[in-house]
Amino acid sequence: MIGRVSSALAFLANDARGLLSALETLAIAAVVFAALAFAVKGRRSLADAKAAAGETRVNAVISFVDQLVVSPLVAIVIAWLTTAARDRGMVLPTAPLWSSLPPVPTLLAAVFLGDFVGYWRHRAQHLKWLWPAHAIHHSDTRLTWFSLERMHPVDRLGSALDTVVLAALGAPFWAQAGNVFVRHYYGYLIHADLPWTFGKAGWILNAPAMHRWHHARDVQGSGSNFATVFSVFDRAFGTFYLPGPCEAPLGVREDMGRGALGQYLHPFRVWLAALSPARRKAILPAE
Repeated sequence: MIGRVSSALAFLANDARGLLSALETLAIAAVVFAALAFAVKGRRSLADAKAAAGETRVNAVISFVDQLVVSPLVAIVIAWLTTAARDRGMVLPTAPLWSSLPPVPTLLAAVFLGDFVGYWRHRAQHLKWLWPAHAIHHSDTRLTWFSLERMHPVDRLGSALDTVVLAALGAPFWAQAGNVFVRHYYGYLIHADLPWTFGKAGWILNAPAMHRWHHARDVQGSGSNFATVFSVFDRAFGTFYLPGPCEAPLGVREDMGRGALGQYLHPFRVWLAALSPARRKAILPAE
């Protein structure tokens, strides 16, 4: 009994330290992206930040719950799945190949493969049965770097697939962690309210303008640009769309409910309503 209590207290202590570290990182990111926005847009950035304040508060609540509860649970699921895959011989014997690479190419390979998996996972999240959870992420009408934090727990669990596949491919643990780190913080950049297209670099890398078209509402670009880091995947598979900086309306047309609680409940309301054949076609978007 004492051992169980000690383990529980140790878990909570680690969770609290992780939460504090995450809040510190978010504070640094907030300063960096506020400075970038002011450098690019001047005083207009202050008005834009004020207009986004309501959605930012919702994102803050979702982010706090995510860091405190969802992320630790997702980490446990990833650890369980990767351990199960290893125990059942489902991990490819590629350790010698990975170990033959220097650290930087190893990290680049992990990020490239992770982004490839993430590209297809993201496309799956836009299919009608997964969309109700993913729609939460798209419901921001004032896209900012902090919009990355607006993610439903079901969606977050789906994103764990990227790491599980990398583990099955035999990537070293540090490279798996590096993939998460690079793609997460690059995700902040592409969600930022910046008009950058990256010019010629955009042939390889995703840019904020490119991802903004992905969040556009009811326009051609909203069905495109699924990768996080590398635009080459969207180019290769016919989903690239970047006519220039995006000024189109953002968000979704679905009723998400009110506040963070409405965001959390929305997919479950849709899925339950979809059990009624008469309402299924009206509620779920077509594939």
